[in-house]
Amino acid sequence: MNCKLSIIVPIYNVVQYLRHCLQSLAEQGLSDYEVILVNDASRDNSLGICSEWCQDHPAFRIVNHTENIGLSEARNTGVREARGEFITFVDSDDFLAPNTLAEALNAFDEETDVVEYPVMERHFSKQPHLLTFFLQKVDFAKWMQQEGHEHCYACNKVFRKHLWKDRLFPKGKYYEDIFTIPFVLQKAREIKQIDKGLYYYCQRPGSICTTKAVQSLLDYTQALNDLLKLPENKANYRLRLRARNAERTYRSIARTKKRIVYPRHTPVTFCFAPGLSFHDRLKVIYYSCF
Repeated sequence: MNCKLSIIVPIYNVVQYLRHCLQSLAEQGLSDYEVILVNDASRDNSLGICSEWCQDHPAFRIVNHTENIGLSEARNTGVREARGEFITFVDSDDFLAPNTLAEALNAFDEETDVVEYPVMERHFSKQPHLLTFFLQKVDFAKWMQQEGHEHCYACNKVFRKHLWKDRLFPKGKYYEDIFTIPFVLQKAREIKQIDKGLYYYCQRPGSICTTKAVQSLLDYTQALNDLLKLPENKANYRLRLRARNAERTYRSIARTKKRIVYPRHTPVTFCFAPGLSFHDRLKVIYYSCF
């Protein structure tokens, strides 16, 4: 049976956080929705908590993986299983403020394909940061101009499902959101940013967002380089500088670990990048110095 919204929750060994996440999903002020709990072969009691929760909440259902294949593939399973007109993602160690998703759904109109809402970044860390938005409608080019690559999270957005027809998350990559979300948003007619609701993006020891490794830096550099190939980023000097700095950090760490395996696609020499105007070249020089 089809529904209005599918909420996709990948789950792997999060028994200490899972109940809080599920409780927050039950408090979203929704009626026509489903919650797809993708159990990625958890080894703790996460599956038991999901089973218990589904008994009392008919909108929740479980999809089981027989082996652990990672966050990206768990999300992809949820996308394939989704019956909703709209889809959204929630990580199982995060949570939402009450009625956040109801507010996001109410913001859609005929031309809107994506709604983006506020997020509390690095919640539970020593330096949490509230990312919020003015109420506005933008296209993808403007979203990128407004530093969209800084907040291309999968989890603080609601999408029309058809945007995911030809795009899924890459298997086995760190920074899977950067590899994926901008290319989904590129197909949107209109992105609406709202100032209501709140996603709590929790930063905990051992989470993917806090893992430091040579491979994660390599994936980050490659993801940014993929973004630089988009025509909307032809003169995005800030993104170019971020990609350059990521590559420098990667090379430095790779050398110290004696693992000098450089990315196949390295950033261009930024001041002489093709397509940059003289004014943009000056900006690159300025932001390199300050």
